[in-house]
Amino acid sequence: MQSRAFLKSTFLSVFLFLFFSCCFPEMSFAGYTDKLAQALKKGGLSGAIGNYFEYTDKDAPDSDYGWSATYFTVKYETLRWKNLKFGARFFAHGESFNDHDDSLTDPFSNDIETTASLPELYLDYAFGENSQIRAGRYNHKKISHIDDAQSEGGYITFRELSGLEITAGLMKRFAEIDYDDGEDFGRKNKAQDLDSAAYGDGAGALLFYAEAQTFFLDEKVSLNPYFMLQDDYAAVYGIDVDIKTMLEDHGLTVGSKLSYYYVHSDLIGTSHSSNYSLFPYIRKGAFEITAGYAAFDDGDSFNKPAWLSDYFSILDQQKEYGAAGSQKIFAKIKFSREKFWSHYAMGDNQYDFAVNKGDHCLEQELQFGYQFTESLDINLRLFDVQYDAVDDMDYQRIESRIRFRF
Repeated sequence: MQSRAFLKSTFLSVFLFLFFSCCFPEMSFAGYTDKLAQALKKGGLSGAIGNYFEYTDKDAPDSDYGWSATYFTVKYETLRWKNLKFGARFFAHGESFNDHDDSLTDPFSNDIETTASLPELYLDYAFGENSQIRAGRYNHKKISHIDDAQSEGGYITFRELSGLEITAGLMKRFAEIDYDDGEDFGRKNKAQDLDSAAYGDGAGALLFYAEAQTFFLDEKVSLNPYFMLQDDYAAVYGIDVDIKTMLEDHGLTVGSKLSYYYVHSDLIGTSHSSNYSLFPYIRKGAFEITAGYAAFDDGDSFNKPAWLSDYFSILDQQKEYGAAGSQKIFAKIKFSREKFWSHYAMGDNQYDFAVNKGDHCLEQELQFGYQFTESLDINLRLFDVQYDAVDDMDYQRIESRIRFRF
């Protein structure tokens, strides 16, 4: 524990030192007011307006529901001034349809907890040729394994060496804020604030993470080792390995992604765990076929920290995925040509018997997408989830989204 505490404090000290020394080397704004005004005036404005619809047909009596939200988002990002830029994004939902059999459950307010929010509000500093520091609220999908999409915290990305990218950061809380979710940061029950009771008594208020991306052998092999630590909750050590090759005579790209991570649990009543997945794939022309297998430790193992809960899956409607002893077999075939794409995916779940859950589940997904113009697109998803040996758990769902981006 002392070594981990030392690692955490050293990590935080280095992060803050680099942030302030890079962002504010000689903070003098005299003579730069004109350039600052230009950076503010000529920044980029983008956004989207759309509609999301969902209907779920459940086997359980009096539990069917449907709802729809019209949403609007707009983002503004300044040009760089003294290597600094500022960005902000606003997101708002409005209820357009809501119908449910259960009078105690409102599906719109259940998912859209905050109707208006600021999912992005950040300051970004560029240094070197391609490196950056960002702090505030931002989208973290491309720089970490953290669940959902939005972080509140900061990170440094170093890209000065060919074939190597290193990212290190810290996060206070996270959220999902998009067309079918309005959790805002921390949610109503604070489940995504890292200092909340959801992470156990005495859990640290910050998540520390570091990742590296490296490519070699003409980018046929990539390695992505990573580390995540929330004090007195869990630490994760993992790696993704992606190997691919092009069979030019047959027009095929063949590859496989292998992922492994180890969870060091600090939660009372749980044990450490080792978890892995394998996803081989083939691409040829308009088609892509992916298979997969994922397995999680058994017993009282802690397999999925809350900030890693969506990892290891190409589809996940089945909520017991990642439970102790669970295993899953995946398959997906995708077709895309010009403005149209579609895929079919299935996941066969096996897991230790749980009360009211059975011990097996099959989930299927059929999805279609069409890009009418550069700005206008539509997406349709159909789900079917079937549980074995348990009543009133099966359901079918339809989701659609139409979106205009500007």
